[in-house]
Amino acid sequence: MRIVFVLTYPTHYATPDLSEWLAWDNRDRRMPALLKAMGVDVELWGVRDAALDTEIAVADIGTLKVRLFAASNPEAPPRAQISDAMCEATRKDRADLFVLIGSDGAAGLDLHARVLAPDERGYAVIIGGTVWNAILTDAHLILTESSRQEMLLMQPEWRFWRKPIALERMVRLPKTIDTDRFAPIPTVRNRWDVIAVSRLIPYKSFDEIGALSQTHRVAVAGDGPMRFDLRRRFPRIDWLGHVAHTDLPATLVKARLFFHAGRKDWFPRAIPEAMACGLPVAALDDRIGADVVPPSTGILVNDSNFRAEVAQLLGAPGTLAAKARSAREHVVATHGPRSSEAACRKLIEVAQPIEASR
Repeated sequence: MRIVFVLTYPTHYATPDLSEWLAWDNRDRRMPALLKAMGVDVELWGVRDAALDTEIAVADIGTLKVRLFAASNPEAPPRAQISDAMCEATRKDRADLFVLIGSDGAAGLDLHARVLAPDERGYAVIIGGTVWNAILTDAHLILTESSRQEMLLMQPEWRFWRKPIALERMVRLPKTIDTDRFAPIPTVRNRWDVIAVSRLIPYKSFDEIGALSQTHRVAVAGDGPMRFDLRRRFPRIDWLGHVAHTDLPATLVKARLFFHAGRKDWFPRAIPEAMACGLPVAALDDRIGADVVPPSTGILVNDSNFRAEVAQLLGAPGTLAAKARSAREHVVATHGPRSSEAACRKLIEVAQPIEASR
């Protein structure tokens, strides 16, 4: 059996530093590595500015082959970059199942349109930020991260052009957090009341963080094209710039509360990373529900109450400490390094009849 994971966004979308990207320890690496440990022939593919074939080590599991293909339109914005070389490799590859990581990245959509759909290849999709895309209609399996995603897929409501997707075609996929590295550091003193981790891009929301900075010590880790505008609009925020993923735990533990600034995210990895470090989480309830931030681990807020709710929680040390402990326990129990094992077994189950039919 052979399964190929495909990143639908180029590697430099998240970080321009290739060495930093290769060193990351996350679900995108651990799922393929776990499948390899289960006896599956597996690779991780992606797009960057130049081709690269390499092998990386995945802690406590083994090694993983990574193939990066050169972008055919490197002048385009990262979200829009595709790879002719990756499409050609897909045509030639005898994989039983391709797993698209992300439902809206141009590299994945192009691969689906040019190869997967016309050649009737087996594929699954891991949903990230964008829930619906037409490629889900014929996917053999859809891996979701939250109940709200599943509800939207099952019940399109007024979106008449969307075909409802049965729950039986979905499987819940937890996050994968290195809970040894993302962990509390009791000796570190709090420098900030609130911290957020976010790319500084238009679809993120920083008005709430800016409002909180008027009454609390606030920091934001992350970089992006809006950096100068945001620094001008919210001068009281401590803008930390890009923080390497390896340095993120030591930054998170300097705060008392994590505030998620996005309005288009369903389950960002930054939330369980902060929880693993012992930070309660406050998140806007536009898309994030209680299965992402359980009541024992933080608070869900809205436009009208976020100031009061954050102030109340920060002003109650006992409640804050209890939620901090619960947040850490929740991530260890639910989103640990091997949290995707059940989903990996489901991928094998889906790939078996495809393999047998060849």
